[in-house]
Amino acid sequence: MTIVGHILDISAAALGFFIVSCLLKGRLSAAQKLYLSSAVFLLLWLLAVNGMDHMDSMAGLQVLDAITCASSALLIMTILLISLVFTKNLEKVPRYYWLLYILPGITTLIVFTNPLHHLFYRRFSIYVSEVQFGPLFIISGLQYYVYSILVIVIMIRFGCRARVKRVWGQVGLFIGGLLVPFCTNLLATLRILDLPIFATPLAFLVTIFCHGIAVYYLNFLNIKPAALENMAANVAEGYAVLSADSCIIYCNAAFEAIFGEKYKMRTNCYLNRIVEDLEERKKDVIYNLLNFFDVCKQSVNMISYEQAILSEDGKFYYSVELTPILVKHRLAGVMAMFRDVTKIKEEMRRKQQNLSRTMERERLISLGQMIGSISHNLKTPIMAISGDVTLLIDLVREYEESIGDEEVTVEDHLEIAKEMSGWLNRIGECCEYMSDIITTVKGMAANLSNTSEGEFTIEEVLKRVQMFLKGKLVKNGCRLLTDMRLPQGTMIHGDINNMVQVINNLIDNACDAMEKTGGDIELKVYRTQAGICIQVKDQGPGIPADVKEKLFRTMCTTKGTKGTGLGLYSSAEIIRARFGGKIWADDNEDGGTSFFVELPAEDERE
Repeated sequence: MTIVGHILDISAAALGFFIVSCLLKGRLSAAQKLYLSSAVFLLLWLLAVNGMDHMDSMAGLQVLDAITCASSALLIMTILLISLVFTKNLEKVPRYYWLLYILPGITTLIVFTNPLHHLFYRRFSIYVSEVQFGPLFIISGLQYYVYSILVIVIMIRFGCRARVKRVWGQVGLFIGGLLVPFCTNLLATLRILDLPIFATPLAFLVTIFCHGIAVYYLNFLNIKPAALENMAANVAEGYAVLSADSCIIYCNAAFEAIFGEKYKMRTNCYLNRIVEDLEERKKDVIYNLLNFFDVCKQSVNMISYEQAILSEDGKFYYSVELTPILVKHRLAGVMAMFRDVTKIKEEMRRKQQNLSRTMERERLISLGQMIGSISHNLKTPIMAISGDVTLLIDLVREYEESIGDEEVTVEDHLEIAKEMSGWLNRIGECCEYMSDIITTVKGMAANLSNTSEGEFTIEEVLKRVQMFLKGKLVKNGCRLLTDMRLPQGTMIHGDINNMVQVINNLIDNACDAMEKTGGDIELKVYRTQAGICIQVKDQGPGIPADVKEKLFRTMCTTKGTKGTGLGLYSSAEIIRARFGGKIWADDNEDGGTSFFVELPAEDERE
């Protein structure tokens, strides 16, 4: 027993020195504190076992034995707590986790008070053959095995979820260190081997040693590496770490699944060597990565690009982001993160198609509105021309009948000619008005399906809108009042036809809202801090709150069967997509609704 005593003394001294040195290193994380606590419990266990070798008093032996039982129960529970803290990436131990120590605490209390109830030992003796165990001793032993198996299951499950080689190495180290005392204790319990009482605490030295390597060499108990790895996995489907000489020094499972088999991109492979063995159609993926890798190294800035990849399942698009890794202001490598953006691109294409369909439908509706406006605007001059022609026919007949009549003087002929000239001037004015309308309509019709961006003024927009809506304004008893607060000739960049369509929709809706009552529609143009704002204010009944919430998001209308809801929906899309602005509606204090269109300043658009 002298050699064993020396071994226990050396082990206890080494463990004590290790604990003190760890405490002197400064602030510890929650997992590190738990690890040192387990080392303290093992130290108490070793000291108690070593003390039993020199103790002659039966009462003293009982106390030391109680210390060994309590230390083993608290030690295995602390290891369980370490596994929970690590696998859940906890920086602080939740309060309810400390409830796990209730059972080890009860065990400790029972074993120290055994002389009062004899539930742990019915008979205590220094000789194993004379010891009689109580029912709680068996429960305490089962408790050790249950906790150990639970720790192993937790760690294996964590490794399976992580699917990362480095994590599996840490998990293997943690489980391997725990299996040594587990198997030792199992052999002693089943009496397969006749082992002394110091065998199990010495076996736990292997556990502490393995966990110590993980703490100070593999950084197992520092949650930052795992947290950073999980964060990178959440940001990108696949990622790889490249050294400064383009060698893949690490990559996750997702990256290997995408590029490992098809493009030969695996750990410890150089990109410039991989490309030589690839098929011609696959080389562009490596070439692009190498080119942008060089740009990232030279600029020491983050670089992004998009990569298309063909596979048996179709074409996939990846957003590739290269980030330089600096160590002490020196470039150590580059992290390449690959994110699958195929669904995003498809969704954007789908939205663009839906927007195009909506715009096309709105153009057709606008065309119908334009034809209606043309009919209203042309009807009046046509009727005027028709009346003028009838009067001219009467004058021509009168003039023909006066030929040869001696009573008709020269003054009478001049009067008839003057009257005919007046009617002809009126016909000419009506024709000129109709020509202006047709010229404007022709210009808009030619551009209905094309977007032609350029410079235009609000005055040009209002001139066209007034021409189209003149008939409807008169029909509904409305009057358009304009308040221009911009310098004359202020230019706006975009497609004038798109802007005419939007303002036309807003004023047309205001006319419909005031169809029964009539009144003034105010159009105000002014400058704000964000840019240029166009306000269309009506005196209608207003818009219900539930409709206002979805007014520009879905095709809803307050006109019943008379409306489609396309007008405001497409107007909002035009302002957002074509002008980079926004559109909204507010209730007026004196009743009615105001619609606002805000166009950003040129520098913001850029």
